[in-house]
This record gives sequence, C-alpha cells and structure tokens, in this order.
Amino acid sequence: MNYFRGSVVAAALTGAVSLALAPTASAAAYQITAMPPIGTVYSDNLVTLAMAVSPVPAGADATTPVLIHIAEPDGDDRTLTVPLTLGGATVATRVNEPGRYVAVFTFDAPGGDPATTTLQFDAIPSPLGSAS
Repeated sequence: MNYFRGSVVAAALTGAVSLALAPTASAAAYQITAMPPIGTVYSDNLVTLAMAVSPVPAGADATTPVLIHIAEPDGDDRTLTVPLTLGGATVATRVNEPGRYVAVFTFDAPGGDPATTTLQFDAIPSPLGSAS
C-alpha cells in the first residue's frame, strides 16, 4: 500500500512539474490571403471575392467571420460579414460604377492576433451600358 501511495505522489509531482515548465500557449498568428477577381470586372455586375485564412481557425476562432470593408470609386463605403468554412470563403458583391475599388479584409479571432490584408481591383465601364 505504501508503494502505491508513493507512486501516486510521484506521478502527481511529475505532472505538476511538467505543467509548470511547459511553454505557455501563444495566440495564433493568422494570415489572410485575398484572391483577386478572375477576368475582367465590369461595372453594373456582380464580382466574386475569395479569401483564405491560415492556419485554418479552430475552436472559437473558427466561428469568427471575416469583415470586408469596400471603398468604392465615388467614396461610398460598405462592410460585408463573411463566415468562414474550413478557413476559406467567397462572397459575391455588386460593382456599381467604373473605377478603382479597395477591399480591406480583417479577421479578428478571439484566440489570435488580428490579421488584415488589402486588395485593389479596377472595374471598367460595362459594354452593355449602365442600368438606371
């Protein structure tokens, strides 16, 4: 019986020492990769924006959406909230006018440092004319 108690105490002390000396968990360092639209972007159309967050978020971080702040050529701003699926997502958004668009992607997970990236793309006038 004395041998058993000594073994249990030794195992408990070994566990306590290993926890005390273990490196502390650090916040995840996420990175966003934004993919530009494929092909020519025309005004008065929809454009698909794609993004990937790496490493793939897990736990509570996996339910955090990516925010996309889009600045239009005329100065209008809008924000889209895009949920991730296995670290990636796509969103279709309307491109109303010709000119340069700036999209800022932000992923601010509770278990990591915020990640931000910027994507710029140009829209040219639609060959079909503009809808009013």
